[in-house]
Amino acid sequence: MDRLLPDVVLADVLGRLPQRSLAVSRAVCKCLRDIIDDLSLLRADLLPLSLGKIFTNFKAMELSEFFYPVNDPTAISRSCLLGIIDDHCNGLVLIKYIDHFVMNPITRQWVLLPPPPPPSTEMKDFYQNGAKYLVFDPTVAPDYEVFLIPHVPGRDTLGLLSLELEWPPSPFILSVYSSTSKHWEQRPFVRKGDAIGSIGHILQSEKEREKHYGVYLRGALYVHCQNDYFYKISPSNGEYQVIKPPPGIETSNHRQVYLGKSRNEVRCAIVDCSYELRVWIMDESHGQYEWVLKHHIDILHLMQRQDNLQVDGPWSSQEYYYDDAGHDHMKKAPQEYCYDYFSIHNEEGPAAEGTRLAFLGFHPFNKDVVFLTDTSEQGFAYHLESSTVEHLEKLNPMTESVYYNPRTFVEVSFPFTPCLTGELS
Repeated sequence: MDRLLPDVVLADVLGRLPQRSLAVSRAVCKCLRDIIDDLSLLRADLLPLSLGKIFTNFKAMELSEFFYPVNDPTAISRSCLLGIIDDHCNGLVLIKYIDHFVMNPITRQWVLLPPPPPPSTEMKDFYQNGAKYLVFDPTVAPDYEVFLIPHVPGRDTLGLLSLELEWPPSPFILSVYSSTSKHWEQRPFVRKGDAIGSIGHILQSEKEREKHYGVYLRGALYVHCQNDYFYKISPSNGEYQVIKPPPGIETSNHRQVYLGKSRNEVRCAIVDCSYELRVWIMDESHGQYEWVLKHHIDILHLMQRQDNLQVDGPWSSQEYYYDDAGHDHMKKAPQEYCYDYFSIHNEEGPAAEGTRLAFLGFHPFNKDVVFLTDTSEQGFAYHLESSTVEHLEKLNPMTESVYYNPRTFVEVSFPFTPCLTGELS
């Protein structure tokens, strides 16, 4: 883009804009983004560059809860959370309550999604068994998309389809909703490399239905799919690739697989019934996709030997902010917009065997920190390098009665990165 005005003039004009208008201008082109970033004209908290709440869905409940702050100047109203959060991406959440909605919990704007177009008869159950994922990056553009990715259904619903058919196929037809057109479309994606195998192979190895997480990073959508394989979907060029499971994952019993991101890394974690935590990172440095094991920890043993912890004030890791250049900052946002969502208590770490341990997510901007919970009401931050535990605030007391229900436990969770920009319509 040729600059018709000197940078100093553009900077003066941009500096007069309201913060939300400035955030929209930042997404117009690279030259405006560079000026805004170089002069630090935009407050960091307006973009999804800080960690807010951790949203959680409970088994047998039809609403989402969250680990909450002591002081929350932008409290999310209870009515906003009626329903189940299916996905989160850079400040937007996909909520299912009869129908699907896209919502910004901070601005409290929401949009009702129209139903996807009906698929062909033989593929109907594949799409009904599939999962929806949000794609949104306000640092690049104000628009968002929702991807519906089909899964292989149960054997009794396959109809006349052969078990020998390759899966996923090429082209792979995905239903995609665009906030620009406000319509769903059928979009083909051509596969690079091998498929997972046949439909019969997937049915033979498929586990009990679980949450399949997605990550949107660097313009690509990474999805945990069936049999613990993964897809990397590239919307810009209409291609996708199948990524094999992390090595050794099949040796873990009753595992919970969590796909997430921290800084600019795609990460995968599992917690199994023996309380072993394993964390892999995705290495794409040589044009190949390789899971590299970074941590293998006996989490229960380490938590049992934790001393009581007493720290005053909010958890210090919440002071991390992250910019596009890959630098982290220890400067807080302005007090009226500060998201200090977690505090530390002088309680003992979880130690009782037989409790259910769930992985809540990766800290989006601090690679050393992961979040877990040992019950439906208490969460904690675990520091991978120092092997220390810090407790989070408990869940909102609205659902305290469910803690005594043995069937209730955290089933799905999303670290939430607040975003005050973008207009949903």
